[in-house]
Amino acid sequence: MRLLSRRLGLLTVVTVAWFVMPIVEVVADETNQEVIDLVMGELKSGDPERQAGAIAIVRDIPGEAITRSLAEELPKLSPAVQVQLLSTLADRGDATALPAVIEAAKAQDESVRVAALRAVGQLGSVKDVPMLAQRAATSRGQEQKAARDSLYRLRGSDLNAAILSSLAAAEADVKVELIRAIGERNIVDGVASLLQAATNENRKVRLESLKVLKVVAAPNDLPALVNLTLNLKSESDRSEAEKTVAAVAHKIEDSNRQAASVLAALPNVDETGNRASLLRILGRIGDNSALPALRTALTSREAAPQDAAIRSLSDWPTPEPINDLLKVAQTSESPVHRVVALRGFVRLLGLASDRPAEETVELYKKAMELAPNVVEKKRVLAGLGDVGTLPALQMAAPYLDDLSLQAEAESAVVRIAEKIRQQHPQPCREALARVIKDTGNETLREQAQSIIDRIGTP
Repeated sequence: MRLLSRRLGLLTVVTVAWFVMPIVEVVADETNQEVIDLVMGELKSGDPERQAGAIAIVRDIPGEAITRSLAEELPKLSPAVQVQLLSTLADRGDATALPAVIEAAKAQDESVRVAALRAVGQLGSVKDVPMLAQRAATSRGQEQKAARDSLYRLRGSDLNAAILSSLAAAEADVKVELIRAIGERNIVDGVASLLQAATNENRKVRLESLKVLKVVAAPNDLPALVNLTLNLKSESDRSEAEKTVAAVAHKIEDSNRQAASVLAALPNVDETGNRASLLRILGRIGDNSALPALRTALTSREAAPQDAAIRSLSDWPTPEPINDLLKVAQTSESPVHRVVALRGFVRLLGLASDRPAEETVELYKKAMELAPNVVEKKRVLAGLGDVGTLPALQMAAPYLDDLSLQAEAESAVVRIAEKIRQQHPQPCREALARVIKDTGNETLREQAQSIIDRIGTP
């Protein structure tokens, strides 16, 4: 061992590992101390290569003694070596090093602070929750990320309870980090605390609580979430709460029961704004069992519920409300509602359905007739381009002569022709030839020519 001690400073990293590891396996406690002394000597050498070699070795040397020695040496090393050693201490998993690691988290060098905060995630306990939450709230960049990640990774049966218990008395920014941790750790027992935090005077706390409730709340929490939504005063808060209710409702496997809690609350709500809020939630959920309630709201004399119903139906995930929207687009006294309904009508036309293709094109023609301006006509042509039928091509082609709609018509013609070129080669060839002749879009010209080339000669 003394011979090894004299030669150690000259050995390469590989040789150090080769000599020391067999010794560690066979020697008694007093010899272990000699090994520790040798490793410490390498760490104190100032030679980065020798220091790195020593750090690589101590990862596998068992016992608290080596951990204590490493922890004592930690602040005396260069920042680069401290970072390496902190990683090794974390991998050793010996909490004996935790006080030194926490002290290193206050170092002047940012890389050392980051490495120390990461190590706390592997070595820390419930006592470190406040520190990590505080650092997550007050740091930025990699340091903040390290603090957050460690807060999410801390282990222990009482950790989740500690996070929840720390929430009430925490300052606003720290409270936000604790709430974020509830979501990242999926602490389902935190729903009650989050419902309370969602009414906090601090806007960041409220919004973060609502976002995390989407993750941890369960369908049986929906009545409480609906009640929370109806009692929020801020429009931005209420909008976030509406998204939360819909997200939790989507956790119900039976899609025909997802709107049940909202529909149950609707008859008992008289205030106009609250009714509109529930109708918007029904739109976000998209459960067809809610369609009767939304159709009823279309005839409301109050503007807010009517507007909410129109917008909900316009965003519906299936084509069922298409005739309702067509009627609004045709008959509403409100120009805004007519446009919103028309856009929704065109969107629903593009959804998969068992409607005959010819009927779909006739509905696009109605949409074009109802379009009040060029902008809306362009929307119709954009939707028509997804219809792969000859009637669709025949509808789009005449708009090639309309300079205000030419670009959208060209795009529609090319897209339709790509779908039907084999069944209807001649009409496609003729329409595409017009595109090639008149378009100012070189990419579109190349696409049209490519389709003609694939069609071949007549």
